Amino acid sequence: MSTLLQTLFGRKEYRIDPKGRIPLSADYYSQLDVQGENKTLVVVRSSIGDLPYLEVFSLKEWNEKLEVIDRMDDDDDKDWLLVNYVGGALQVDLDGQNRIRLPKSWIDYAGINKDVVFIGAINTIKIWARETLEKYEMIPKGTKDSIRAKLNEARRKLLEERGNR
Repeated sequence: MSTLLQTLFGRKEYRIDPKGRIPLSADYYSQLDVQGENKTLVVVRSSIGDLPYLEVFSLKEWNEKLEVIDRMDDDDDKDWLLVNYVGGALQVDLDGQNRIRLPKSWIDYAGINKDVVFIGAINTIKIWARETLEKYEMIPKGTKDSIRAKLNEARRKLLEERGNR
């Protein structure tokens, strides 16, 4: 999985242009390792419940995700991922002004009219229609105590993996 050498975070708001292009901020550009000749990213459709968004991966992170999926047991869940997630992935090249160009069907899927929000999510960027993200942010989530417990458990596992008990 991610070694966290690439760490994407923060929130950036943009407007999509009439040709379906969205600028990629310099912060994200450098973290996604799309320097020089390598201007390729992978975009996938995703959702939380019935709220759709798009996810952007560097080729390195995408290949790590594919390796994890490939190691899954062969079952209906893996088949679903292969057909709907891997099979639906889109490879995009940034243009000369470091913009991502999305096909209209993908813009429609994510419900993007004009305002988009990029959310840096450690090893990926989530692209939300601003209105959809606002709906998601209004949905009650876990309590602070449950989130704190999950963070503490993840920290414990990380320390174990590093050999610090």
